[in-house]
Amino acid sequence: MTTATETVDELVTTGVIEVTPTGIAPSDEFRATVSERCAAIEDGRDDALADLPVLPEALRAADVDPRLLATYATLRERHPNLSTTRALVASVLLDSSKSGPPPASGAPEGFVPVHGEDAVRLVDLCDRCVVYVWRDDCPPCESMRPNLSDVFGTVPPEGVLALSVYGPDCAALLDEEYDIVGGPTTLFTLEGRVDTRFVGVAETDSIEREIETLRERSLQSS
Repeated sequence: MTTATETVDELVTTGVIEVTPTGIAPSDEFRATVSERCAAIEDGRDDALADLPVLPEALRAADVDPRLLATYATLRERHPNLSTTRALVASVLLDSSKSGPPPASGAPEGFVPVHGEDAVRLVDLCDRCVVYVWRDDCPPCESMRPNLSDVFGTVPPEGVLALSVYGPDCAALLDEEYDIVGGPTTLFTLEGRVDTRFVGVAETDSIEREIETLRERSLQSS
């Protein structure tokens, strides 16, 4: 299994991202290539996605942001072996409107820390997600984090994208999108909507049951 550090190193090597004094960011060359492809997509040129033999269903919608589509196509052109989910996550993070990394100190093992806006985009794009919302100085969060780490840390459940969000950074957004008013809150989403949620601490067996239920409902809807 490729680690996050190995993925970052690979993206640096291929010029997708670069290390800056404040962290990592898309390289100027990558941004320029994405901008050119985005303009081609907006102009309806047939060659805009010529290097992308298969386009994920999530990106086929007419209202998909052309720049996100261009970012995904450019990334896959350079990293054709990335899984669809990894490529979608990387594309959203590369295309993020937020500067700087999201808070990660409360993220369970196996979870990708993201800003709230990026979590909303990924929930819309990916079939099955678990979104963990946490806050500081929160004893229930400290109890919930190891339970989630037990489920996702060693052998993450297949086909489920795990995201962590620091709630105080985007409280109004989380309330508006998902009716979240505090942490810890754990959402289990299916095809862009909240299927179920835990508010407070849940034990590992309850988390595992919800993931299995998510899989079963996904099969029923396919």
